Amino acid sequence: MDRRFSFEKALAYPFTAPKPVTFIAAFGISYALSWLVVYGSIAFLARDGIAALIEAFGATSPPDETLAAMAPLAGWFALSVLMGWAIWAMFEAASQRRYIWHKDFSLGFGGDELRMMGTGLWWFLFSAAMFILPMLLFFGAFIGVLASSFGAGMSDEAAIGSILGIFGLLVVVFPVYVFFATRLAPCFGQTIKDKRVRFFDAWNISRGRFWPILGAYVILSIGGGIVSQVISGIAQMLFFPAMMEFQSPGNTETYDTWTAVLFAPQFLVPFAAYLFITLVLQGVMMHLAGGPAAFAARHDPRGGVEDLDRVDVSS
Repeated sequence: MDRRFSFEKALAYPFTAPKPVTFIAAFGISYALSWLVVYGSIAFLARDGIAALIEAFGATSPPDETLAAMAPLAGWFALSVLMGWAIWAMFEAASQRRYIWHKDFSLGFGGDELRMMGTGLWWFLFSAAMFILPMLLFFGAFIGVLASSFGAGMSDEAAIGSILGIFGLLVVVFPVYVFFATRLAPCFGQTIKDKRVRFFDAWNISRGRFWPILGAYVILSIGGGIVSQVISGIAQMLFFPAMMEFQSPGNTETYDTWTAVLFAPQFLVPFAAYLFITLVLQGVMMHLAGGPAAFAARHDPRGGVEDLDRVDVSS
């Protein structure tokens, strides 16, 4: 193991890297605003289709009618996926630039972000390959349960058996996924360090470092998750009463459509405020949780950032 890498240093790195307060605050706030603006705009443009889908679910429409209500949203869904991929890459690249090169917070869309999108695609394909069988089985069981509610499809006993079998399969798959995900986690920092799409080569960085990386990640995730849940709970107590009060029949019966209900200020303002706080917490956790693997990438046993700096100085 590289003598400059240790569990303690990996655990503390999100807070010992430069500008821990200003960077993390700017990251979380910008993350929340970006998602709210982009997805709020998409929701506004697709508002009629979303309202129709809500009405179809609320009326417990047959599966064919529910699917028909989903069809107009297919294009908006594809746009959402593409935009989400790009936004994630922008913030992941900014996060890794702090960890690898000690850069200030900045957002843009250039080579780093395109390479991060490529690395993210590899990560998605890896995750999908690990969980594709459970996902397919779950989807089949869900369709069977949905069909059985309309007098067709599998019986309740068969549906329950399928769902229990899926959970059993997940119990087996999840530890395997955790092992490979931990070994490949430095790929994002390595992509920024090498300015090339990296994925499988991250295996060489994490060799002999599995437990320190995983342990630091788990502690940061659990600790941050507890703090996030407390803050989220306070936000719910502050904003949910207004949302629930507005959604009572007496306050919504004057609205003709679901579109008018969803975009009424009495509902939208507290809902957006709650989402903003939730997304800030999500962004902060995204940055903090990536620290241990990024620290491993910065201290690549084959040649870390400090080694590159010494080469640059001496050349």
